[in-house]
Amino acid sequence: LVKLSRLENGILTLSPHPQPLQPLLDEIAAQYTRKADEKGLTLTVLPTAAAADFDGKWTAEALGNLVDNAIKYTESGSICVGVQLYELFARVDVTDTGIGIAPEHQARVFERFYRVDKSHSKASGGTGLGLSIVKHAMQLHHGRIELESTPGTGTTIRAIFPKA
Repeated sequence: LVKLSRLENGILTLSPHPQPLQPLLDEIAAQYTRKADEKGLTLTVLPTAAAADFDGKWTAEALGNLVDNAIKYTESGSICVGVQLYELFARVDVTDTGIGIAPEHQARVFERFYRVDKSHSKASGGTGLGLSIVKHAMQLHHGRIELESTPGTGTTIRAIFPKA
């Protein structure tokens, strides 16, 4: 809660600089592969040569939150982290084969404390702050976050960073 409050109020500052995304993605894979394996899920991080303008600490936290959520809300199947490079930005996609998010909840999942299914969230832990931290960290990067989800099929969350 303190981190989120500081992000929202501009107390915390980021130090984005141009750097390759692959080392960060490898770090996230190393951090979350065991958790995915324990649930019988496949976590794949696709290789990339892309670079973006980002703060390593806050981007690791934001993307880690996305992967952690994907694992929490996927009962079987996979999570894939990939990068798309465009002329002006780099987009990191975290895609899962999880439970998905109903359209009426999609606009609110980035609000602090908002939880779609409170019974499932209570069982899986968490505070309802992770996606809000992601949203604010991306705003401070002059980037944005997008969500695409189909209930029963899965979710893709895209973190979009200025290109290096």
